[in-house]
Amino acid sequence: MSSKTFLLLATVVAFIFSARASDPDITSDFIVPPGITPDANFFTFRGFGESLLGGPKNGSFQATKATQVEFPALTGQSVSIAVLQFAPRGLNPPHTHPRSAELLIVVQGTLSVGFVDSNNKLYTKFLFKGDAFVFPKGLVHFQVNVESRYPAIAISAFGSANAGTVSLPKTLFGSGIYNWILAQSFKTDVGTIDKIHQTMSYLLVATVFAFILSAHAADPDITTDFVVPPGTEADANFFTFRGLRQSLWNGPKDGNGFQATKATRVEFPALTGQSVSIAALQFAARGLNPPHTHPRSAELLIVIQGTLRVGFVDSNNKLYTQFLYKGDVFLFPKGLVHFQANVDSSYPAVAISAFGSANAGTISLPKTLFGSGIYDWLLAQSFKTDVGTIDKIVAANTA
Repeated sequence: MSSKTFLLLATVVAFIFSARASDPDITSDFIVPPGITPDANFFTFRGFGESLLGGPKNGSFQATKATQVEFPALTGQSVSIAVLQFAPRGLNPPHTHPRSAELLIVVQGTLSVGFVDSNNKLYTKFLFKGDAFVFPKGLVHFQVNVESRYPAIAISAFGSANAGTVSLPKTLFGSGIYNWILAQSFKTDVGTIDKIHQTMSYLLVATVFAFILSAHAADPDITTDFVVPPGTEADANFFTFRGLRQSLWNGPKDGNGFQATKATRVEFPALTGQSVSIAALQFAARGLNPPHTHPRSAELLIVIQGTLRVGFVDSNNKLYTQFLYKGDVFLFPKGLVHFQANVDSSYPAVAISAFGSANAGTISLPKTLFGSGIYDWLLAQSFKTDVGTIDKIVAANTA
């Protein structure tokens, strides 16, 4: 596909949506389909096992998704992920996601990516392993592996349990839109449109499911393509984050047992208003991410190296735990206490977590409870112990 064709397709405005936010909030910890008893397996997705090992087995591009369709536990959690596999010269054609921004991180190889804003300005960037790039909600974008010898893999996070994908080649030329409308729209003749139709005739059109939304999700919607801080010029670098390059393999570099490297709107201002963020989690052998919560988002974790023991506690005080291998995915519902631990005594582990908020927040319970100045007597009564025991724990968490 030529660069002119890219730009031609990229000028199409996909849809006008009247919904106020990506997903509606829920009033329970999680949603369970009728007839299902929730256990740790309900919150686990193992469909990515073969997707992190190289290029696609068939064709030049393959997207393996974990949305609420493939992974029902995501319903109401406002987050999902996908693994994108590119063969050499593989292409993910121009498309949009109507209900979420996309935050992509390259985990193998290199990619050339880009999007077009509503003023028809093209932003493109070349990404290496560990680089992240945000495609703002609803804007036309593409990804391509320009390498002719090696495959590429990326993981994309979305701030919706079902972000939707509108493939512009399929939607424009495979859905039955009148030829004369397309000819006038693209300022060409019907014969040219017919020629494109012939090449697209084998494609089936996917059904687009829209949501009627009555409540605000984690982040409020914005009324512009993206938010640019005063004094900042929006170019491709503004939408690129390179702070994860050293965080996708092995344990923490600082010698600690655990390290989280974040790409939130704080570290990556382009995420403001996009309702999505990611973090790379590095665990040394026996490393632990202590019990904590994220007040503004669920967390969707995928293991990319090693193994992890994970778990969360629901509001009825039921514990759900699971042992995860490379490629496994686990959901921690919004606001619930959870943890991750590398129980292997010899090897490190690495995971990538996606959040349905540009700033999900982290409340570390050990620090919040015992390192924030809450009265000793109050903690002693709460934990049904004595002040001396509390003082010992406080000292360890304030040193």
